[in-house]
Amino acid sequence: MSENKKTNEVANVENNTIVLQEFLGDLSLKTSDEIADVNTALEQLLNKVQQIWSNNDNNQDVATQAVSLFNQSIDIVEKITFTDSKDLQTLVKLLQHIEAVLKRVIYMDDEMILIRKIFFTLFDLFSKPQFCACLKDDQYTKTSHKEVYRRIIAVFIDLLSVRLTDIPMVVADSTIRRYTDILSAMYKRVQINIKLNIYDQHIVDRILSLFCSLSDRIIIVPWLLGIGLVKAILECLPLLDINSGGRTLSVIGILHNISRHDDGAAEINSLDGLAILKNFQNNNNHMSNDTNNLLLSMAIALLSTPKQIRSDNKRMNRILNQLLQITMEASKTENHRSNVGFHISEPLGVLAKLFVDDHSLEYALSHAETDPQLDVTSTIDLFVKLFIEFRGASVQKNQLEHFTCTILLNILWSISFQDHYKTKLQQNEEFFKTVKSLAMDSSETVVVDDYVPSSMESMKKAANGILYNLNETLNDKKVDMTNKQPVFNTGSEKPMIMISYAHANDQFCDKILAELARKANLFSLWIDRDHLSSNEDLWEKIALGIKQSYVVLCLLSQDYFNSKSCRKEASFAVKRKKEIIPIYIGEPGDCDWLDIHIAELKYVRFKSNTENLDDGKVQELLKTIEATIKLVQIQPVPEPTEQHSMPTPIRKEIETIQSTTFNVNKPLEQWTIDDIHSWFSSYKVPDNLVKLFDFQSVSEMHEYTMKLETDSKKEFIKYEKRYAKTYPEEELEEYIFNRFKNALTGLPKNEKATVKTSNSTSQASTGKSSACIIL
Repeated sequence: MSENKKTNEVANVENNTIVLQEFLGDLSLKTSDEIADVNTALEQLLNKVQQIWSNNDNNQDVATQAVSLFNQSIDIVEKITFTDSKDLQTLVKLLQHIEAVLKRVIYMDDEMILIRKIFFTLFDLFSKPQFCACLKDDQYTKTSHKEVYRRIIAVFIDLLSVRLTDIPMVVADSTIRRYTDILSAMYKRVQINIKLNIYDQHIVDRILSLFCSLSDRIIIVPWLLGIGLVKAILECLPLLDINSGGRTLSVIGILHNISRHDDGAAEINSLDGLAILKNFQNNNNHMSNDTNNLLLSMAIALLSTPKQIRSDNKRMNRILNQLLQITMEASKTENHRSNVGFHISEPLGVLAKLFVDDHSLEYALSHAETDPQLDVTSTIDLFVKLFIEFRGASVQKNQLEHFTCTILLNILWSISFQDHYKTKLQQNEEFFKTVKSLAMDSSETVVVDDYVPSSMESMKKAANGILYNLNETLNDKKVDMTNKQPVFNTGSEKPMIMISYAHANDQFCDKILAELARKANLFSLWIDRDHLSSNEDLWEKIALGIKQSYVVLCLLSQDYFNSKSCRKEASFAVKRKKEIIPIYIGEPGDCDWLDIHIAELKYVRFKSNTENLDDGKVQELLKTIEATIKLVQIQPVPEPTEQHSMPTPIRKEIETIQSTTFNVNKPLEQWTIDDIHSWFSSYKVPDNLVKLFDFQSVSEMHEYTMKLETDSKKEFIKYEKRYAKTYPEEELEEYIFNRFKNALTGLPKNEKATVKTSNSTSQASTGKSSACIIL
């Protein structure tokens, strides 16, 4: 059977229940019809199993008979007392033969669809209530049967685990929930054993190994979520010895694997898992097991936000060193596995996530410490070489290799956003040829059905993103399709607003759309979801939407910052010198690649996780849109600039704040933005520095003052860099920053207080600072 045929069969699986019924037929055979004498039942079943291969050489028939006999063996157990030791011996022999027959089929590489069916059928049999009861040590399970069920459970786990890495899976499999009871019973058995420090290698270690294998298939990680397993594993972790054997490795491995899935990472973080993992690693910094240490490091990286990564840069730099080193080692082996068993996709997957942050990317390419030491060129060449190698493999539709190729292409897409690394990619002709072929390959839209985390995009989208960033042509036309300038219609046609957003924020986007739709008489809206029906390239339509828009609304969140597609849209809008209105969803943190372009722009911030949008903020947004449209209508059409250069914001006319005196009788809690700027002006703080912080209230000033007083040096270093990015021609001197600090610390702590200075009426003009007096 060809690989393409296998993939098509798997992709067409819509209902596993139907498939299993077709595979097994009716398993509800009455044992009384098959086996007349219960006392000799096991002997009869053993004879049937021993004859399977002699009677049939069809693999599917063999598997069907073996599973049917396994099912009969399970059902007959309850009817046997096992008072005779011979019965147990016969059962053990019977289980050994059934396991041998099924493994013989399972190990056949040209029977992957059949192996998939066997896997799901066995999992269904394993979900029978007697096994859940046995794992829970149920008091109603007969003592004589407990050992029997333990042996059968061991056989199930071994058979389920044996080819789990290779079994074809589809996204629809992630929604299966019929195994929740047996999965819950297994993790609870593990939890009890670890808490009581009971060493049960026969069952518990097998269960942990199965959980490790299940979670390693990222596509079915949802099976393990929302059932209490993550909480139990996190509670067990601190009870384990970091230097112990397989049990600790399995527990850490499960957490690492689950963190590779977006929903898994969210559940771990909701249980304070990041802090638990960091504490465990810190408390075991003497650990001798490098594999455990690396797994912990990768999980920590996957669970961290860019802000957390920057705040713990020593740990992250160490992790980046480890990841690059293990990638180098795995790249030299035939099966692309490191000497401790990691497939190369595992460290690469973490790198792809970390490279969303430009700081991490820069460190890995230019400063990472490896043996042998790599420079920028050799590091980029490593990723390119691996991509070309796995691109060839992905054509065969192998899921793991296809996923690895997707990861590598996303890594190279992140690199292509950096101007100073572009030429190194542009100079590689084989790389360009391979990326172009992938971008033009229409068959890539029907590839292996697999899970891709939100920090990555599909291969085709990543390929087109790279070509766009490197200004390459495809089919003899520019990728961006937008060299012609739009001519804004000043007549009756309504101006257009384009919305750029991350699809993870669909619900928030819906709310914004609903509010904007009420102003349909003033402007029209462009959003990608309205343009998905045609066969045209979506990016071409998005680029055209940006080109023809008056204003681009960017709905900013951590999901937006992490999305390379969103970065592509925002960068294109900047390149076209489009008016951007940033709309923040909560407090997503910093974003270096975007902050430099929007630092001076008027923004609107909405609270996250609220049922309804704040009416005041909605009105603020609408007013900002209307004011911006008016400005665009009177401005000459700007020439496009280079993708990463900083345009001069037109928005300055909207919110230019003059340095004016403040009302000495006004309590701080009533201060406006004008009052805030006047206060800083009285300390001779430059407007550019004040705008960089953009305080909206005295409460925000007080909050930041506490942070500044904790470590003013660290804050100066942080904002010195940000100031340099926002104002490339200027340098933030420390004495200027000290003026800013003095203005904050000189502010009364009581917001109901008023202030005055020795010459409050002339401060704005003279710029002289004087002591603050609380009235």
